[in-house]
Amino acid sequence: MDGAASKALVQEWFSKGITSPAGRAMVADDFRWIGPQSMAELFGGDEAVLRGPEGLAELPHLDKALYREYQENAGTMNLHFLIAEGDIVVMEFDAGYTTFEGEPYHNQYCLVIRVEGDRIAEVREHADTHYSYEVCLGTPEKRAGVHERLATLRAGGRV
Repeated sequence: MDGAASKALVQEWFSKGITSPAGRAMVADDFRWIGPQSMAELFGGDEAVLRGPEGLAELPHLDKALYREYQENAGTMNLHFLIAEGDIVVMEFDAGYTTFEGEPYHNQYCLVIRVEGDRIAEVREHADTHYSYEVCLGTPEKRAGVHERLATLRAGGRV
């Protein structure tokens, strides 16, 4: 696939909502979302990897456990650029939310997205994880709150 087609596929994926049923239908069966390794504890294992369309459905749980406004999609996101070459698309953006403790959170992100055929095959997420950890998990109380909310969400509850 050329860069223009890869970029168009990624734009379509985001427009449908990457974790919506339509968005999950656009990812490969062996899809991987690879997060920063230092945040593996939030991904529920030893690796910071979500696998397959069903693993991608876990992504909103992470955000809902961390940020108060994520419940209503009220945070901010500013796209800086979206570029593509061949089957690789790179997206840089910043996002801002408020933690459950009322602290402002604003971070820079870079997603490296690999397309395979007509499917999204892989996303590599890059961010300032030291900042994320300090703001969202930096005290025992914050960390316990995030893990409690994650457990509730994973069990099908609401926070």
